[in-house]
Amino acid sequence: MLNALAIAALGALALVAAAPARAQEARPGPYGGISVSQFSYQQSGSASASLTGIGGVLGTVVNPHFAIEVRAGLGLDDDQITVGASPANVELGSYFSGLLKGILPLAPRFGIYGVAGGTIGKFAAESNGLYVNKWESDFTYGAGAEIGFAPNMSLGLEWLRMFEGSGYRLDAVSLAFSFRF
Repeated sequence: MLNALAIAALGALALVAAAPARAQEARPGPYGGISVSQFSYQQSGSASASLTGIGGVLGTVVNPHFAIEVRAGLGLDDDQITVGASPANVELGSYFSGLLKGILPLAPRFGIYGVAGGTIGKFAAESNGLYVNKWESDFTYGAGAEIGFAPNMSLGLEWLRMFEGSGYRLDAVSLAFSFRF
């Protein structure tokens, strides 16, 4: 069943890529979008936490190989990890990012990209009655791929290292829909 689903998904992707519409190319102009993310919080000495979030992006393509983006998002849930012998609830409250995006168009409707910039986010953790709620900031980097499926719309898949500190890191895998204005 899983193999049939994978073959069907690849076939659908091939049909979308072969569609005659000239979809979202990396031409100058503004765009916006929404994403759903699966965050992985890893702390040394404990299991990883899995968090879900939703975000938005506003950006502008400066030229076919370069864009500038601002992003904002919210965590939708929390997860529990074990720190030492104690359980701890972990939550991502909100985040804001400013990113530079290098674009490598591989076809009229498909390209890969890398992003780098900065993110500030609010984390909360609770363990044994101790509650920590603080803002963190860090260098952010990642990579993704984007495929156009209509004249002004595209879907993207991205991996992002949002935070990495002393003994912890937060990564995100996101599925994004974007629209050219």
